[in-house]
Amino acid sequence: MTGGQTHDGPMSVPIIARQVAAEGAVRIAVVTDEPEKYSHVSGMPGGTTIRHRNDLDAVQRELRATKGLTILIYDQTCAAEKRRRRKHGRYPDPPKRLFINDLVCEGCGDCSAKSNCIAVKPLETEFGRKRRIDQSDCNKDFSCLEGFCPSFVTVHGATPRRQIAAANGQMPDLPDPETAAIKDPFNILVTGIGGTGVVTIGALLGMAAHLDGKFVTVLDNTGLAQKNGSVSSHVRISAERNALGGGRIGAGTTDLLLACDMVVAASDDMLSRLSAERTMGVINHNISPTAAFVHNGAIDLSAALETRSLRQRILPGSRFLRAGELATRLMGDSVAVNLFLTGFAWQSGQIPLSRGALERAIELNGVAVRASLDAFRWGRLAAHDMSAIEAVLGEAPARGERLVPDLDEMVEQREGELVAYQDRAYADRYLALVVLARGAESARLGKPAEFTHAVAWNFYKLLAYKDEYEVARLYTDGRFEQALRDAFENDAKIQFHLAPPLLARRDRSTGLLRKRSFGPWMMPVFRLLAKLKRLRGTIFDPFGYQAERRQERAMADHYETRIRELCTMFADIEVADAVTIARRPESIAGFGHVKARAIHAAQSLAPQPAPSGDLAGGPVDQHKEAV
Repeated sequence: MTGGQTHDGPMSVPIIARQVAAEGAVRIAVVTDEPEKYSHVSGMPGGTTIRHRNDLDAVQRELRATKGLTILIYDQTCAAEKRRRRKHGRYPDPPKRLFINDLVCEGCGDCSAKSNCIAVKPLETEFGRKRRIDQSDCNKDFSCLEGFCPSFVTVHGATPRRQIAAANGQMPDLPDPETAAIKDPFNILVTGIGGTGVVTIGALLGMAAHLDGKFVTVLDNTGLAQKNGSVSSHVRISAERNALGGGRIGAGTTDLLLACDMVVAASDDMLSRLSAERTMGVINHNISPTAAFVHNGAIDLSAALETRSLRQRILPGSRFLRAGELATRLMGDSVAVNLFLTGFAWQSGQIPLSRGALERAIELNGVAVRASLDAFRWGRLAAHDMSAIEAVLGEAPARGERLVPDLDEMVEQREGELVAYQDRAYADRYLALVVLARGAESARLGKPAEFTHAVAWNFYKLLAYKDEYEVARLYTDGRFEQALRDAFENDAKIQFHLAPPLLARRDRSTGLLRKRSFGPWMMPVFRLLAKLKRLRGTIFDPFGYQAERRQERAMADHYETRIRELCTMFADIEVADAVTIARRPESIAGFGHVKARAIHAAQSLAPQPAPSGDLAGGPVDQHKEAV
């Protein structure tokens, strides 16, 4: 798992195992994502065990309890190397993809915790931050599937949509711009993250400069592809050999900033190389989550701070554009963003190289030539006429950026969802509490504000808990199937991964329930289950007797009582305290034991003991102490 580096001499798992056995290991265990391949492997020392990586924790516990020297060999190809090899057709590419039904997803982040994978990206929706799989970044490791959540499905035999815009007609011929004059030298700073082709952009610019008969140096600083590590490429172009000097761009001497990732571009090291009097910027305004997102799903992903820092260090005519979103929608692949930006910068006259040299360099690179040329040309069109891009793409999808819904729109939307969830009376229960909160806050402040918004958001969250009936509805109301059609080009067989009551088994080492796989025959089952929603909470509800379901209903009842009490005394309490209590459920997300941990954490915020289902702790007349 050390990446694509070569090593001296022969090396294999059997050789390593025999060596450590000869050195005195009393127990050798191999853990791998492909245990089946060892059925034909010979030369392993006697007693060596082969286990799937899902058993890693159990294997470590067994080795810990074994006296003497024990050896654990983890055999798995580097995930980033898998992706590189697949692009070149040198590694098996299983016809299997993961897809997340974001309507079912709770945004708890357990999938990120289980996989530690950057391909699990945030998805901002009208119901809060969820998760999605970036098919361009996915290494088909599938470890995120271990997250305890029913929103994951595997899609077999389908391919992600590519060339989405190509079907909308031929790209028009564009006039060549007047290119920037070469200074001695002309410095281009390309910034991005590992594994997205930043180094390739530097190489293409270098080759294009060579083809144009110019002198060039290219210096790359590479990062960790699996952790969104920072990468930069320093490209220096000159008409005179002696003018190049060192390969690194000096402080304040950048002429063009190609910011494929603005978080990297706004780092102290990169900012020091920019100048408000000299540097023109072409900047991707879409933020790629940093590695910290894996551990903190609530991290701020807005671009305000980075935008402010960059604007202070670049020329006023610089361009910020949502290149990540545009390139992905146009090409069906987020990797296209770098060449899209390059095309945009060239058409803007910011790159002192000929179009013929750049396109020839892309051809000489020999990797996804057609798609790369298309990305470059779409970027050119975006610079020439952005309205033409908008006409091709049509209306942007409602999802993908931080959504802060208008209060009335949010309430109306959630009202409709609750009618579908249960019935009209259930929705009226929600509306009654929101109206009460609105009235209390308006009487105090003159208008509804944070308290009303918090009640509208969180009471819905508690009422619309995702039990078996609701998960079934969210798979069969048409939105999931439409999302699949939007994401993949052809029909495919889907497989669900669930932990249904009575059927799910527990992990031997952790004691937690583990999911099982179910075929497409689950869709008819889901349709039947969705129709039985009226059993929810009644004596005939076979799922309602679970402790988890009882606790969910208790939390909604308690929250409603708590908010009603706050509204009766709203004129005499601190508004900030009331808002804090109203927002307490925001941190509760997930399913099963994941949700149980979140509930415990929310309750532990209150210093006073709370009954089952209590979210705030203590009686209302002690609300300050509870907060």
